[in-house]
Amino acid sequence: MMRILVRLVAVAVLLALAPVVMALAQPAPIDKAYESSKSAELESVKLQLATRQDSRGVGELNEAESALRRLRETKAADQRAKIAAELDSALARLHLVADGVGK
Repeated sequence: MMRILVRLVAVAVLLALAPVVMALAQPAPIDKAYESSKSAELESVKLQLATRQDSRGVGELNEAESALRRLRETKAADQRAKIAAELDSALARLHLVADGVGK
């Protein structure tokens, strides 16, 4: 039982960190299409969370919405890359909550 828990935690950590690394190394520009796809992803996860009787994920949801808002307002490419990494990380954590990992 403990082995399974350790493996689940390890997978959760890897899933949470992978988007950050990918966003920082992302060669494509973080443009309006990127913003739109992340907005759609956020709405999809919000729908998943709404079908649960669970209040977990509120902090991650607020963080993702805030990051998306800041991304839309920011013009500097280096700052946009940093905010995109934060957004990807928050979305990864939201997916984990929506999928019931760590219950």
